[in-house]
Amino acid sequence: MTRQVRAIGGPAAVVAGLHRWIDGHDPHVQAAVWLLLAHEVWPRRTEFVAACVNHSPDGGWWIDFRAARIAFDNGRFDTASSTELAVLDLAITVGTDRFRFRAMGPGNARAVATAVAHAVGADR
Repeated sequence: MTRQVRAIGGPAAVVAGLHRWIDGHDPHVQAAVWLLLAHEVWPRRTEFVAACVNHSPDGGWWIDFRAARIAFDNGRFDTASSTELAVLDLAITVGTDRFRFRAMGPGNARAVATAVAHAVGADR
């Protein structure tokens, strides 16, 4: 069972704040946060928010993807389902630009996108 966030303003504030944070951000960060928001699990889990979601006094919210990787690798999220963990692992990988998407040319970027779409069956 997913535990609910007890953050200032609750899960809705976290979600709204993360939506605001990605406006104008680097595409890889936008993609990572969008994945987490679309999945709807991680911004609502207390252990995730405690480990790597930051809140500033002015109301801003952001994810520290390096802190998320450390928490993930140390088993802090191991009570999650295998699908939840897979989504989080991918979002962290994208959010930290592990595969250097920012430096990738359009041809390689299309090839990567096509390969991922095929792997998940989205091209069928």
